[in-house]
Amino acid sequence: MFQPASLKGASPSPIDERLRKKFFIFYILVIVLSLLPVVLFLLFYILLFWKPEFFWLFFLLLPVSLILSIYVIQISALIISALFLSIIKLIHPPKEGIFRRNLKDKDYVYWNLRNTIKKWPLWITATNPFPWLKNRFSLRFYGVKIGKKVMCDNCWISSEFVDIANNVIIGMNSSLISFGIEQDKFIIKRITVEDNVLIGAKCVLLPGTKIHRGAKLAAHSYTSYDSILEEGKVYLGHPAKLRKKS
Repeated sequence: MFQPASLKGASPSPIDERLRKKFFIFYILVIVLSLLPVVLFLLFYILLFWKPEFFWLFFLLLPVSLILSIYVIQISALIISALFLSIIKLIHPPKEGIFRRNLKDKDYVYWNLRNTIKKWPLWITATNPFPWLKNRFSLRFYGVKIGKKVMCDNCWISSEFVDIANNVIIGMNSSLISFGIEQDKFIIKRITVEDNVLIGAKCVLLPGTKIHRGAKLAAHSYTSYDSILEEGKVYLGHPAKLRKKS
């Protein structure tokens, strides 16, 4: 039902194969438009320093310019995709619910379109050597709420319908996935994580999960749909249940 955890921790953005070709033009447009600024940047760099008196400076600053180019691509990809998404959301706003997993259901089709637009930016930011650009920075472009002092750099977080409060720790290779597929049903429900929550490594939070303040989810556990983890309690298992005091 879900994609396996990635070492890069890129946000999950699957696309129905029946729609991949149909929406391929959007994917290419985001890539091309996000590359234009870096082309202009490199052209300006060459024109400025490719002169006999500046050759030494050209090669001296070349590594810096290449690093800056990576950031220009990543930030421009996020901005371009966010602009596309703002238009798409005006046409058909995202909403929570249980929908049909077929091409006649607009909510399912537009969910795939949003994922197509976000695919390139999320992949390119996941390759960044500085991990905070991957989750805490890039996902905010798409409306994901991530509070202060949150550790979430080595996990998967859906790019919509996720709210994470302050002082939250999410363990390596954990997944917060606000969508699910069951046979012909497609489910989108918000995941909410309140302040001071601790989520262990390799956990999975399914759509509709709400973890109240100070709760803990033990490593290798997963929640059910619409699970509610009470404040200050410890949960573990498959699915996660309240740990009984010994």
